[in-house]
Amino acid sequence: MANDFFSNQDRARSQTGKLVVLFVLGILGTILSFWVVIAIAISFSNQTENGPDWSMGFGNMQALLAVIGVVSAIVLIGSLYRHSQLSAGGGAIAQMLGGVVIDLGTSDPAEQRVLNIVEEMAIASGLPVPPVYVIDTGGMNAFAAGPDPTRSVIGVTRGLIESLTRDELQGVIAHEYSHIFHGDTRINARTTAAIAGIMLVGTIGWFTFRYIGPQLMRGSRGSKKNDGAAVGIAIVVAGLLIWIIGSCGVLVGRMIQAAISRQREFLADASAVQYTRNPDGIANALRKLRDGHRTAVPAAMASELNHFFFCSSLSTMFATHPPLDERIRRIVVMGAQNIEADGASHASIAPPPPGPSTSHAHAQPAFAAAFAQVGTLSPTSIAAAHDWQERLDPALRASLRTAAGARAVCYAIARRGAASNAIDALIAARDVQAFPRYQALASIIAAMSETKRLALADLAAPALCAMGTGAYRTFRETLALVMRADSSIDLFEWALSKSLERQVERRLSGSKLTVTATFPQRAEEARFVLGLIALESQTATATGRAYATACAQLGVTAGELPRATDRTLDRLNAAAQALAQIPFADRARVLEACAVAATHDGNLSANEFIIARAIADALDVPLPRELA
Repeated sequence: MANDFFSNQDRARSQTGKLVVLFVLGILGTILSFWVVIAIAISFSNQTENGPDWSMGFGNMQALLAVIGVVSAIVLIGSLYRHSQLSAGGGAIAQMLGGVVIDLGTSDPAEQRVLNIVEEMAIASGLPVPPVYVIDTGGMNAFAAGPDPTRSVIGVTRGLIESLTRDELQGVIAHEYSHIFHGDTRINARTTAAIAGIMLVGTIGWFTFRYIGPQLMRGSRGSKKNDGAAVGIAIVVAGLLIWIIGSCGVLVGRMIQAAISRQREFLADASAVQYTRNPDGIANALRKLRDGHRTAVPAAMASELNHFFFCSSLSTMFATHPPLDERIRRIVVMGAQNIEADGASHASIAPPPPGPSTSHAHAQPAFAAAFAQVGTLSPTSIAAAHDWQERLDPALRASLRTAAGARAVCYAIARRGAASNAIDALIAARDVQAFPRYQALASIIAAMSETKRLALADLAAPALCAMGTGAYRTFRETLALVMRADSSIDLFEWALSKSLERQVERRLSGSKLTVTATFPQRAEEARFVLGLIALESQTATATGRAYATACAQLGVTAGELPRATDRTLDRLNAAAQALAQIPFADRARVLEACAVAATHDGNLSANEFIIARAIADALDVPLPRELA
């Protein structure tokens, strides 16, 4: 179901809320431990005839408030510092682990293979193609990281991409895509930040115990009263206690983290089998890891970020990953169940009768199936993306991996026949580097359908991102001039702009959509979008039915269809921007209604798909790309 993607993302947010509660309890436990230690120390320093004055210790509210303030401040500073590092995007996490982004123009066969697999799955799912980082170590491991699907990255070790077959590597990458789809990368970042705050308490205690106290003791050796030695001993003891308490807090945090992470790993394994329908791929990869291949990643942050990895990057008491044998066993069982289910479904479904209506009837289930795959993958869509990429002209495919080539591809995508001469002169004047490739590719791309040309823009996005903000801005100015060469912007060009906004501009700026409105406040905009899609129907009767059905699906009154004077791209763009402000789950409902409006007459036109795809891009939803 399409709602699964939104449910998973919302569940990740809910899970984050639960984590906050658990870690707050952990922090309160840390504060309580400090309070008990300090209260006992105060009590013993205030002796009475009957012994320590416990009321002076445990009744000292000033000391309690001081402990709460100091410990909370330390934890908050540590957590915010780590959160600022992790929220910079998946690339920042990859660099912490020693990863280096793979050059899109690499000639290394292993690197080319992993880039191809990642691109295929991105096209099949509708996600922006994530950058791929490689950690130069012989250990076999992988990870996904990023605050949201649009700004995520995938990382692999050198040992992994050089040791696995294509099917095995595909299973591992599918596992990592599952973490992105299910919001695990966000949960992982939040738990890491929370534990970092508690860890800072222990670090301060260790530094005090190991360095500050001993230094005071050594500095007092020449003095007569030796007061410094006493103070030094007291500080050493205090530092030791702080370190122990902080370590216990970290221990509890690691236990919470491990319990959550193990369940998410089982889910990601199951999803990889579902996505590829090839349980042997990921199972054989895990067998290689079990049978002696190292998984360690020699990075300073590997311990703190261990739960990001495909397999544990080190041996710990509280494992963040289930035992390999148990993961393999579950995958094998699941694979057998899938084979039985597939066999039963094939036996019970008869092929449709041939006839002139077959091609039209195919459009509705095809698009419905694509919508049902929002936030997921299917073997069919992966295979279609792979076959499409394999059939691309070699010169075109090579151009997509370079900045100049990617710009040339985008110019050719936007090129219109009526103004072709003016466009050629414009590009020759403004982008000298890209012009020769543009000339070579223009006729090849012009022969493609609009749907496939938009998919090409998806593949060009990584190279455009690698240009940097300044160079990209210059390119976008040139592309805007290309689009306006015929004095107007059409629906296809608007959809191309929406694709680049989502796949390139949001990644470069680090921006994300924020909820600032409720669905009832944006119901009018939803009706407008549904009306435009319905107007693409072949007859007036079909238009009315499509609009009414889609509005009923969304739970709003149909009202009147958009007037001719309102059917402008400016109005459509404004509606898309407004709908991007509503909650995540409501975006799912809007897109589902778009699918109903587009397929109600059983004939999915190019314009219907382009509008739906552009709306999905505006709402930052990974709608699988149609490659037919």
